[in-house]
Amino acid sequence: MPAHTVLFCAATRGWYPTKASVPNDCHSVEVPHSDYLSLLGHPVVGDANGYPVLEELNTQPSAEQLCSAIDAAADAARRAVAGDPLRAVEYDRAASEAQTFATANYQGAVPPMVAAWAINGRTARQAADGILQEAAHYNAALVQLRTMRLNAKELIRNAMTAGNVEQAQDIADETIASIQAAVAGIGNNAGV
Repeated sequence: MPAHTVLFCAATRGWYPTKASVPNDCHSVEVPHSDYLSLLGHPVVGDANGYPVLEELNTQPSAEQLCSAIDAAADAARRAVAGDPLRAVEYDRAASEAQTFATANYQGAVPPMVAAWAINGRTARQAADGILQEAAHYNAALVQLRTMRLNAKELIRNAMTAGNVEQAQDIADETIASIQAAVAGIGNNAGV
C-alpha cells in the first residue's frame, strides 16, 4: 500500500488528513501505511522541531493500581467463601443461632437455622457444632484477609514512596497469592 501523507500538530498532538482547518504549525509527514495504522491510537508528542515521536509510556504500575489489585483479590476471595452478600448474612445468622443453642447447652427448641442443617442423620448438636466450626474458619479467614490486605497496601505505599517499584510489585503478587491460598477449602470455596 502507498504511504500516507498526513499533517501532525505538536501543539494539539493531532493527526490531520488534509490542510483544511488545521493549526498553522502542522508538519507534513509521509508515513508508510502499516506504520500509519499502528500510530493511530498511540500517544504521540512533538520533538524539538515539532515532528511526531511516540511518547514513552510508563508501564510501571502506580501504588494505587497495586493496592486496587489487592483489594480486588480480597473481594474475590470473600465472594469465593461466602457467595453473595445475602449468603454471608445467612451464615452469620446461622452462626448466631448455633452459638445461642450451644450456650444453652443444646437444650430447648432447636433454632431454625440450626434445624435446617440437622439433616442426613446429623443431630441438632452436630449441626450447631458444624456451623460454629465453619463460622470460626470463615471469621479467621476474614481476619487474615483484612490483615494481609491492609498490611500489604501500607508496604506497597512505603516501597513506592522509596522508589522501589519492583519490591512493591513483588509485595502485591505475593499478597494476592496468599489471599487466594487463605480461603482455599473454606465456605463455598470448599468444593462441597
